[in-house]
Amino acid sequence: MLKKDIKVGLVIPFFNPLIICLFFIIFLYSNNLGEDIEFIEILSLFTIGALFSYLILAISMLILKSINKASFFSSISLFLFFSYGYFYELFNEIIFLKEISRHRYIIPIVAILFLYILFRIIKSRKKFIIFHKIFFISFLSLTIINSLMILNHDLGPSRPITEDIKIEINTKDNLPDVYHLILDMYPDEDILRTRFGFDNNGFINELNSLGFKKENLKANYQYTHLSIPSITNMKHFYGADEDEKNYMNETYFSFDKSVEAHIAKKLGYEVIEISTIDDNFFSSIFGDFSKIFLRTSMLSIVDDSPLPIHNLWLSKKQRHFQENLNKLSKIHENSEMTWVYFYSTPPHSPFIFNSDGPKELDPKKTNEYYFSGEWDFEKKENYIEQLKYVNKVTLETIREILKNSSNSIIIIHSEDGMNYSNESLVDENGNIIEEVFQELFSTMSFIYTPDNCIDNQDRIKTNINIISTLFRKCFDLEIPDNENTIYWTPANTERFNLIKLK
Repeated sequence: MLKKDIKVGLVIPFFNPLIICLFFIIFLYSNNLGEDIEFIEILSLFTIGALFSYLILAISMLILKSINKASFFSSISLFLFFSYGYFYELFNEIIFLKEISRHRYIIPIVAILFLYILFRIIKSRKKFIIFHKIFFISFLSLTIINSLMILNHDLGPSRPITEDIKIEINTKDNLPDVYHLILDMYPDEDILRTRFGFDNNGFINELNSLGFKKENLKANYQYTHLSIPSITNMKHFYGADEDEKNYMNETYFSFDKSVEAHIAKKLGYEVIEISTIDDNFFSSIFGDFSKIFLRTSMLSIVDDSPLPIHNLWLSKKQRHFQENLNKLSKIHENSEMTWVYFYSTPPHSPFIFNSDGPKELDPKKTNEYYFSGEWDFEKKENYIEQLKYVNKVTLETIREILKNSSNSIIIIHSEDGMNYSNESLVDENGNIIEEVFQELFSTMSFIYTPDNCIDNQDRIKTNINIISTLFRKCFDLEIPDNENTIYWTPANTERFNLIKLK
């Protein structure tokens, strides 16, 4: 019994601060399943969180001179620290608490609570062994349950839809390099003119002068996480079985798994993916997941203060976009035939660029960078300024590509439009509101082929048939088109409602 008591008195108290940190990371992850969260983001955040947790434990040890007391105090403190953002949001949802649910009121209360707990622990002679057992078992169990939810989602059954590819594909030499460029939330010129008062003909005329053919494509789905997999897999979510949907969802985060990439590799291409996804340990520290985690902890106080902590994430996004464009412009240096997939969040928010480059980030205007609610004058101006910059650097990159290799195919388009009107897609009678439909599904789209293998006679119509047309017309592969059907999905549902075009 003595050895058992020693084990409980040393091992479990030592691990309690770590398990509370791990739980809150896993809990947040399990509540954001389906989002673009990489394992490296979890690892980097856990590493920092673990170091912070043991720093709190070490300071507690210096004060309390006992591992049991120090673990008790640090575990309670860390629970309050990591859960602060959740309680803050909860209190702000309760009407009669909303007026007093401010950091300047809550923080003094929490500080007093910290000091009271510390005082009581110093005076106490307890070893808190039962607390440590209950605390460890409870949070370990909750961590395991949430981990199983994540594994069930991430490792759920999926059948590679590449198994359905029965066409004969032969490798060839001297094929053109292919650049598939997707710019998020870039509507066609009619929407830009009528909703934003912006004339995009300068960009369009430049592309025309470089030999691009304009397409008038509609998105098949109004959300990025549905649109992109349907494009790269040349397959509708509507009508797909659950295994196929699961696999298509995986390809949203990994282009390399998609049917487009599969066929490109069969043709002899080296597939290169360049996107806004963080790709190393250090850059993932300032990823979107760590930003959300910050907001759920007591560090949200700092984020809501004049201190420009949020600028760390925004400036990283600025650099990442520019680094990606630099990578794209240098692909021609690769000696292999390359098939490039490039996805860019801009011109979508956050609005971190002016027309001439990275915007100077103002710590007092956090909300300026993110779109929410309705398009007021300031948001429209921020969007157009960022769009101008995207136009400028995109043209520069395309010119660089064509200067070094005119034998290139370049597809540049958007995967969806935008909801400018902030209205429902249908009226009270269930009829499609034409203006809202055009906003959501009209996209910018241009194609450059050196030998005009896709000419003006080829009517692609919707995004889902861009790649099938490319393979059929430019690579002589017998890949049929999909139906040019368009679906809208109400928020927080998995329904696919067919839109009957007029």
